Amino acid sequence: MLRTHPWRFAAVLAIGVVACVSTWPAFEDRSYHRTGKIADAEVIGADECLSCHEDVHGHAPAPEYHADCETCHGAGSVHAESEEPADIRYPSDRDCLTCHERRSAHLGWGSSEHRRSGVLCSDCHATHDREPKHLRTAEVGRIVAGHAQRTTQLCVSCHTDVASRLELPSHHPIAEGMLDCTDCHAPHESQRVTLGARTELCTGCHQDYAGPWIFEHPPAAEDCGYCHTPHGAASHALLEPSQPGTCISCHSLPTLGATHDPSAFVTNCSDCHSAIHGSYTDPHLRR
Repeated sequence: MLRTHPWRFAAVLAIGVVACVSTWPAFEDRSYHRTGKIADAEVIGADECLSCHEDVHGHAPAPEYHADCETCHGAGSVHAESEEPADIRYPSDRDCLTCHERRSAHLGWGSSEHRRSGVLCSDCHATHDREPKHLRTAEVGRIVAGHAQRTTQLCVSCHTDVASRLELPSHHPIAEGMLDCTDCHAPHESQRVTLGARTELCTGCHQDYAGPWIFEHPPAAEDCGYCHTPHGAASHALLEPSQPGTCISCHSLPTLGATHDPSAFVTNCSDCHSAIHGSYTDPHLRR
């Protein structure tokens, strides 16, 4: 049919594409808060707001630089008359970045995973609270990571898959409060930019594995994540899978030939190749 009636094939293809596109959901704002302007609302001043909201939701009074309610919430006359929550808008990222855009920590917010997922600044930061960093209190995080730092408790309240990995036998001491999520991750930036060369990030702490080596192990030099899973693993040293599974995923039996007896694959490769990250003397990484 393609050769004799190409126009028929084109028509069928076009109908199929239209049918598929017609089933796609319409694009809409993924944020669950209303951040748009309230129609016909007028400015009434912070004093009018505070006549009802002296202590916003039980929090301590907002610091002076966050005290102008309508700078973030928009004009409040309609809300003051109706007292309906729907008649006042939620602070948008644009409101926050009007003041905070000069800080380098926020330059990449527009391309960050949080922003593209519909997360608002105020989902993590409680502007009515005081320091540290105006972070919201995450009750879920307190339950699943009671000894972790406050930032980590906030992160794991959404990233529950990470929270579960922090309970595995081998893990970075994040749940114990010795490390924080933001020690490795920049929440206001795109992770594709900030994590970049993950080996460089890891060797910032694990400097004994940094090299440079005369004989390198190429995967270790390029990305620690090829062998290690940073949040937690059931195997020793954050390996997933454990040895020799990690090694033979690249160094398979056909490539090694008769060099190794098959029984070698029921032991740890690092028993012999102890310089697994790199060596100054041995091209086979045995010392």
